[in-house]
Amino acid sequence: MNSYNLTSKLKRTFIKNFIFFIVLLGILNIILGIPKNIKMLHFQSILNHKNLYILSGLILISLCNKYYKKNTFTQEIVSSEDRAKVRGYLKKYGYNSISYLALEKDKKYFFSENIEGAVAYVISSGVAVCSGDPICNENDAVHLLSEFMSYCKEKELRICFCQISGRFINEFTKLGFGFIKYGEEAMFDLETYTTSGKKAAKIRQAINKANRLGIEVFEYKPLENKDINIEKEILEVSNEWLSIKKSGELSFMLGSISLDKPMDRRYFIAVDSDKKMLGFVVFVPFSGGKGYYADVTRRRIDAPIGVMEKIMIDAFNEMKTEGVKWGSLGVAPLANVRENEQKRQITSLILEFIYKNVNSFYGFKSLHQYKKKYGPTTWEPRFLAYHPKVFTPKIAYSIIKVKNPGGVKDFLINQIKRK
Repeated sequence: MNSYNLTSKLKRTFIKNFIFFIVLLGILNIILGIPKNIKMLHFQSILNHKNLYILSGLILISLCNKYYKKNTFTQEIVSSEDRAKVRGYLKKYGYNSISYLALEKDKKYFFSENIEGAVAYVISSGVAVCSGDPICNENDAVHLLSEFMSYCKEKELRICFCQISGRFINEFTKLGFGFIKYGEEAMFDLETYTTSGKKAAKIRQAINKANRLGIEVFEYKPLENKDINIEKEILEVSNEWLSIKKSGELSFMLGSISLDKPMDRRYFIAVDSDKKMLGFVVFVPFSGGKGYYADVTRRRIDAPIGVMEKIMIDAFNEMKTEGVKWGSLGVAPLANVRENEQKRQITSLILEFIYKNVNSFYGFKSLHQYKKKYGPTTWEPRFLAYHPKVFTPKIAYSIIKVKNPGGVKDFLINQIKRK
């Protein structure tokens, strides 16, 4: 038995504790909904809502660390040739808005021996956590996935594809994967999108405020005209933004600024009337450059209202003139996860509970509302696909780990420090 496997007894023990954790969150939510005047011993003044969730989270993490042993795999070194090969595949088969994140430094690659195709993944706690859709022609998806499944079986790894689109659902289903809705992606048809009308009224108002302040937006092209001063300001703004976050810099399904290797990234920057940088957005391409995803969005702490909105809309308008078809603000995680056939799935119920009640950790609701005010053309569903066909605490824990490089425990402790 390898270091990942649990004995039946340990599995039962962990599952019991995991269920206890979920029940605990439910009980806390009920308790904290009671009017203050009938809470015994002024419970809320002793240990507030946020810290109760943090305490519960730390209990769960300690259980995960105890039972899910660290893997002993030797991680392969990814060569520049491999990344160049994947970049070439992305230009042909990078259908998913986060496909380009396959080029980030945390990713490893599985290449098919017989067809053009690759899977970008990270190994965490015995799970191969994959970023977006498989990178291949639709007709070759079953072949590529079958090869990858064989590889993972040999290495005794579970599999979880994160944030997949509906493009390969049939192929995943055919191979026995389980699914759960992860969230919804805000998509904009740039040929028809406009900020006029009631749906995007708040965006229009914010941009008008920015215009009155003399805020301007321009595209910085480091491959054409590298400017050390501009890049210094970009990093300054980024560090300032990170200083107010409740966690460190997230990764895996979010990219990096990558000024050292910009490749196909596009940088749109807002400056005030004195040419001081106020914020920026880094876009990455998908669908062969027919779409762009707003991957990294950062601003100064004191940036006026309308800065980010103006960057986004000005960038979309510029791309529209170039013939770009789609813009994306990315996924709103856990938004509308319990729909149709998922209404009876307990995992969907748990995710819905987290969305509604554990919002202080990540701001799921506020992120959804922020994207919604732009008035997207459509909200496209995004899914988790996992094999074997059971979504386990182990998979959930692995996803959290790869998204938080600083460690899950550090993330939770940070919540207390920043109170």
